[in-house]
Amino acid sequence: MEALDPADKRPAHVQISASIRAAIITGELAPGAQLPSSHELAKQFGVARMTVQHAIRTLKDEGWLDSRVGSGVYVRDQARLPTPTGTTHPLAGAAAFLHEMGHLKQLPRAGWLLLRIATPESVAEHTARVGLVGIVLAALEGADVGHTAALCLLHDSHETRIGDVPSVGRAYVRTATPEAVTAHQTAGMPDEVARVIQDLVAEYEAAETLEARVARDADKIETLLQAKEYQAQGHPTQPWQDTSLAALRTDSGKRLAQAITAGDPNDWWSLFAANYHELRAATRGGRS
Repeated sequence: MEALDPADKRPAHVQISASIRAAIITGELAPGAQLPSSHELAKQFGVARMTVQHAIRTLKDEGWLDSRVGSGVYVRDQARLPTPTGTTHPLAGAAAFLHEMGHLKQLPRAGWLLLRIATPESVAEHTARVGLVGIVLAALEGADVGHTAALCLLHDSHETRIGDVPSVGRAYVRTATPEAVTAHQTAGMPDEVARVIQDLVAEYEAAETLEARVARDADKIETLLQAKEYQAQGHPTQPWQDTSLAALRTDSGKRLAQAITAGDPNDWWSLFAANYHELRAATRGGRS
């Protein structure tokens, strides 16, 4: 948590609540974590306990923190954001999440901009093919196909809020963890829906299950596919290909990558094109 800034004109309790809120968003304070006591926080921030208690009350009202009698104050497992006055539909949070995911269709894959590719594919387009690659790899590796596809579908869901930070930016920019972002994205959802989404994101990030490892390889394979396609258009994508290949962990991922690097992105339609007239005649019963 950040110390108080003497140059900041906001009241101390506002600065403290902002510092704690930022620690939750970045994952410094994980869901379920216990906050230090108000006495310890007062000493840390150099203020009176009443000031700290004011900040904590604000965060409780906002849905970030919860008190447990005789135990202390904890970060909520699922943030509950303030709701508007009046009746709110029980699935309003789920609807809002789905609208938010639509933003991925507008978000370009930022790394390709470094190659001056004017209109690179969107994160949503990337995600769609990651899911298809995941299905292929899961079948080859003996992983659960549906579960792997679900992991692939959500692997970049946090980018609606933090953007697609390219590798050159990651050396300088620290963002909230995907798990922390997901906790906020699912605020207001029914608990059973929120928990499924949160668990899938956490599983992908941990990369401990076979399905998560396959999904992470699917992400790299999709980047390799796209790099080969951009290379065929004249862009120097070899560094992207090399990085993708080096990151693969499953045997099936490595074998599929070999097939991709050895082939031509246009092979899927070139054979068809070469035999177009014969195929057309055959499907039309010999009519030209």
